[in-house]
This record gives sequence, structure tokens and C-alpha cells, in this order.
Amino acid sequence: MTYKLKINIIADQVSLMLYDKREVEVSKIVWIDQRDLSEKILVKIDKILKKNNITFSNLSGVEFDCDSPYFNRKEKKMSLDENLSSKNKCGFMAWQIGDITAKTMNLVLTKRKK
Repeated sequence: MTYKLKINIIADQVSLMLYDKREVEVSKIVWIDQRDLSEKILVKIDKILKKNNITFSNLSGVEFDCDSPYFNRKEKKMSLDENLSSKNKCGFMAWQIGDITAKTMNLVLTKRKK
């Protein structure tokens, strides 16, 4: 069976959610980032997988989303006059760590399937 992992960062709250192939949530881990996301994210991903007896190769993909005003700015085609305040939103480093983690995991999953 395949699963999808979603990483979501809203302000300083990080959520890891594991979904089955029907998009039903199987498991969730939530914590408050205390500027140590780079130290915790892979540990927490390992924890959610082990908790559900799932291996990395059972993942079909990893999605990432955050509430940073700059995340996916090009895709959303935001106008220059939009409020881009980042107050109480996902910080730049948290955004980068989450995004890079998801992209790297997806790259490895893609290479393994070939």
C-alpha cells in the first residue's frame, strides 16, 4: 500500500500528516517549531513512519505547504500591491527547510522507482 506524506507549516506550528491512497488521514504529528526545525523534521518523519509500520519506499510522494507570503509566489501570480507581511507566518528558514526536505524526498522516491 502506498501513502502520501504532507508537511504543513502555519506560523510556528508544524504538522506532518500521513494519508493513504484514498486521501484519508492515517496519522498526524503536530509540534511548535522553536527554531530547530532542521534538527527535528527528519526525526519526526521517521517517527510517524515507524509509528505506522511504514517504510520510506511505501511513500508515493511528499507534499509541502506553508503560509509564508513568498511561498509559491510565482505560481500564485501575486500582484506587487498585495500585502506581503510575514508577521505571524512561517519564517523564511522554516519554509526553506520544509520545501527542501519535501523536494529531496521526492527526488529519492522518483529515482528508486526507476
